[in-house]
Amino acid sequence: MNVPVMADQGIKWDWPLHKGDGVVNVLDDDTHFEVGLEAHHFLPKEIEVKNIGELLEIHMEHTVKTDQLGDVSRSVTRCYRLPNNVDMKSIKSNLDSNGILHIRGNKMH
Repeated sequence: MNVPVMADQGIKWDWPLHKGDGVVNVLDDDTHFEVGLEAHHFLPKEIEVKNIGELLEIHMEHTVKTDQLGDVSRSVTRCYRLPNNVDMKSIKSNLDSNGILHIRGNKMH
């Protein structure tokens, strides 16, 4: 008996700080969307998340910091199209203790 092979239809975002291939999966279902982005090198005050129409802009930047590699400054800005039917007023972000920036929003019904 053959088992059908389905293609992954999920939303993917490129994220330059993500280990491996730099691609993260976005959870998008009938009730909400959610994504987790690696942000290990940044503090909450160095991260800005805002929506611009149907786009979500994520900007992270810090001034020069000294680490084991020497003096390093980092800046990342990306814009992504939000999934359909996201309630813009419900979008929230949180940087967890593992350095993952979680962004989520509820869907409108």
